[in-house]
Order: sequence, then structure tokens, then C-alpha cells
Amino acid sequence: MGGFTPFSWLLKLHNFFKQLFWLYHAMLKVEFHSHTNYIQDTETDYGPKELIDHAVRNGYDVLCITEHYWPNSPIETYRRDPFRTYEDFRPYAEEKGILLIRATEFFFKEGEVLLINFNGDLGDVRELKDLERLPESVLKIVPHPFFLTSNCLGDKFVENIGLFDAVEHSFFYRKHFNLNRKAIRIAKERGIPLVGTSDLHNLRWMGYNYTLVDADKDPESIVRAVRGNKIKLVTQPLPWKVFLYATYFHSFKSPSKLLFKLIGEIRSRI
Repeated sequence: MGGFTPFSWLLKLHNFFKQLFWLYHAMLKVEFHSHTNYIQDTETDYGPKELIDHAVRNGYDVLCITEHYWPNSPIETYRRDPFRTYEDFRPYAEEKGILLIRATEFFFKEGEVLLINFNGDLGDVRELKDLERLPESVLKIVPHPFFLTSNCLGDKFVENIGLFDAVEHSFFYRKHFNLNRKAIRIAKERGIPLVGTSDLHNLRWMGYNYTLVDADKDPESIVRAVRGNKIKLVTQPLPWKVFLYATYFHSFKSPSKLLFKLIGEIRSRI
């Protein structure tokens, strides 16, 4: 029978105080994955200042603008320095009370990896195995690992799991369509932190999926907290309208973005 036991009472008490802790303990609201039109003008219809202002309105404390970087891309804009956005708009973010962290979404031949708090030379990173040599101050997050295009690591994530610090729980899902499920399972089995992001290319996507981090408002403190799994994933399925627009955006809206993905698909099969 499922009646009262001392253990069940203690478990309920534990869960109550755990929820109370998350409710009242001040944590940083962080976006680890976002883009602007500052370097690749087809990625979004908004600039860095608009993104920062929108983050402020939505109660964020920390923002990583992870412009794409693909060193061997046939498309010139993807070979540009992805940190220009950070360098040029860090003072504006600081004025607005947002901590901007130097970051990029790096395209390896196996797929993409988010490099958070990267302060080195991108020329030193060419292959996935080079991630081993990065300092502890760099957070390595696998974005959308099991989505359906070649810019996703897929099984290469599992094969190289020791290279990464966290895996992304993407905003892009519905209750009965969720490509995050495999990543969630692996994160639980392997004890890997699961971070929520917006993979932001449209401001309407922000706020459905994010991460609360128990850290000081400092890049290295945030990196340590994520590695230590001192985080909370906050997420909800997208409304149909937002979900359908995100599908359209990533499939058909931008010809150059579609070309970028097609080239990646061709390269992945060579």
C-alpha cells in the first residue's frame, strides 16, 4: 500500500525546500546561444543593440553572442572574425547591465560547437581534437546534437564526449516533436550539464528556453558553475506559430543560409 512512511515524508520535505531554494536563490539568467546580423547579415533581421535591449526587457543577466565561424567556408561572411560583435558592443551591453561573454559557434567538419569565454587565437583550433588543448576557462557546449542536418555532431558527440562540458537543450520543440530527447537521455546517463538556449535568430524565440546559473556575474565563475552542474534548465514548448516560423526560417527564408547548410551536407558525405 502507498500510505505514509517516514521516507516519503522526508522526500516531500526535501522537494519542498529544493523548490523553495530555486525560487528565492538569486541566479543568473543566461542566454548561451544567440546571433545577430552584424557579421553575417542573413542570420537575423536585428542588430546587436536590439538583441541586448531585448535581453534586458526579458530579465537576462548574461548574453553570449555566438556568431558563426567556419574557417574553410566558401561563403566569405562565415570566415570573418566572429568576435567583432563582442568587441564592438561590450561597452553598450555593460551600460545596459548585461554581461557579454566572448563566444562563437565554431563549425568543425563533424559539426558545430559553442565556444564560450574563448579568449585565444581561433587559428589554433582547426580540428575537433584541438578542443582538448583549450584552457579550463573555455566552456565547450554541443548545440542541437541530434537535429537533422550536417551542422549537428550527432553520434560524433557521443564518440568524443570527453571533449565537451555541456550539451544544449534547444528551444526548437513541441510536446510531440522533440529532437532534444536523445540529448536529454545522454546528459542524464553521463551526468553532463544540460543548458537551455534560444539559438536566437529571431527575437520572438527568446525566453521559452534558458538557463539559470548559480554563479557570480563573471565569465569564469559562470563556466565553473556550468561544469559543476550548478544550473537549472527552464523550458516550455514553443507555441505553434513560433515553431512553424522557426521551421520556415531554418529551411527556406534565407537563400545564403540554405546554401550554407547544403554545402555542409555535401561535405559531410564526401
